Amino acid sequence: MKALKELGQNFLIDPSIASAIADAGEIIPGESVWEIGPGKGILTTQIIQRGARLMAFELDRRLEDPLKTLFGDQLNLLRADVLRVDWNELLAQEPEHIKLIANIPYQITSPLLSRLETHHTSFSRIVLMLQKEVAERLTASVGTKAYGLMTLRLQLLFEIRIALQVPREMFDPVPGVDSAVIVMSPRIDPPRLQNPAVFHQLIHHAFMHRRKTFRNNLMQMLSKLEIAALEKHSKLDLTRRGETFSEAEFIRLCDIIDALRHRP
Repeated sequence: MKALKELGQNFLIDPSIASAIADAGEIIPGESVWEIGPGKGILTTQIIQRGARLMAFELDRRLEDPLKTLFGDQLNLLRADVLRVDWNELLAQEPEHIKLIANIPYQITSPLLSRLETHHTSFSRIVLMLQKEVAERLTASVGTKAYGLMTLRLQLLFEIRIALQVPREMFDPVPGVDSAVIVMSPRIDPPRLQNPAVFHQLIHHAFMHRRKTFRNNLMQMLSKLEIAALEKHSKLDLTRRGETFSEAEFIRLCDIIDALRHRP
């Protein structure tokens, strides 16, 4: 079956990698797992063999009958776009926490991560095959080139690590990029934000123009007087670039901004 470029299809062809991805999910028999884009079922097979109650989302109508024939009632297959279904409705039918294990079409990476950010409390573990560059951004450390807005938003909620590097030759057709498998687990003790809206606005502006200083980027969010007060109270050098600020420093700045705005 020919892969469809418009659906971002690159079929994994190595069963050992599929097995390693399923192992990273640490599946307990009987627990609920979601898979996105099962394709020809190479990863699906491994997930089902580990005893999961599996729901899979597949957009390609050509794959519906082969998957149903292969897995029968072991698989709850929805022929649907995972970004268009009602997540609130589907998650309400699941246990309190479920797992997501998938080799996703890379073209849906950003909107899918946004969905996972919104619904993070519903997932006990997320295992995703992603473009290697995206995996490096999600796991980046402060001060590195890969560190940015996506890093901060997702690391605020999850512990994220790269579990496996996957060369491009492991797919058919061979894509133009290498891949990596990441594991996302809920942070045990995530920081509490006094004002999440201000925090997300702050980090958005911090990385709006990466070559500019944080002070210059902040001028689109705060007045000169507010920036001066922020620098005074935080004792942080705002002439640094945004990628040099840690999560803790961003939270500190956010709390000070919130306090200054509510000062009598």
